[in-house]
Amino acid sequence: MLKMKNVLVALGGVVALVPLAVQADDVVSADTSRVARHDKESATDVGISVTAGGGVIGFTDKTMRDAVTSNVRGLWELRMTYGSHLPLALDINYAGTTSNIKALTGDRGTLTGTTVEAALRYNVLPHFAWNPYAFAGMGWQRYDVSGENMHIWSSGIKTGDNSAVFPLGAGLAYRDRSGLVVDVHGTFRLSANANLVAEHVGSDSYMPLHTWEASGGVGYEF
Repeated sequence: MLKMKNVLVALGGVVALVPLAVQADDVVSADTSRVARHDKESATDVGISVTAGGGVIGFTDKTMRDAVTSNVRGLWELRMTYGSHLPLALDINYAGTTSNIKALTGDRGTLTGTTVEAALRYNVLPHFAWNPYAFAGMGWQRYDVSGENMHIWSSGIKTGDNSAVFPLGAGLAYRDRSGLVVDVHGTFRLSANANLVAEHVGSDSYMPLHTWEASGGVGYEF
């Protein structure tokens, strides 16, 4: 009987310990989940960042540089990146510019540019604070010219033109644990089928609108 009582007591102790063990497992699991949730609060699994900023831009063709009053003009930019924590990401970019333009006849006007583009981006160090990257893509560019006598038949400059663009470049992004993102990049933008500024009045040949850009932005990463 004594042995039987000892066995029952031992079994009872095991049964009593099982709920405690389950509770302990729940606490560990809860802690693990809490830590996992804490990690996800600072950024999503894939990484989504939005930055806004500006920089400088210029035409690469000398004849086109001579057509504007300044070789370097200002640029404002808004960029969204989907996949900043992945090796391959997608950049959606908007850029705007404005400058003065002069015709061969001496007439002057304002040149306003709008660019919307998408690019595939390769992140070299997607899980590190400092992340170098390279990108290439395509998009749409619109130029509008305003001013008196700025017409193709009198000045050799159209009042507006649409063209396809192909951006290519590289950059460096810094991501803080708080979500702050600082980004700098350089871009060469190839323009195709541009028909904005004729080589001379009455010409059917137009100047290329290829550009270079150096810009940066500040934003937040989700």
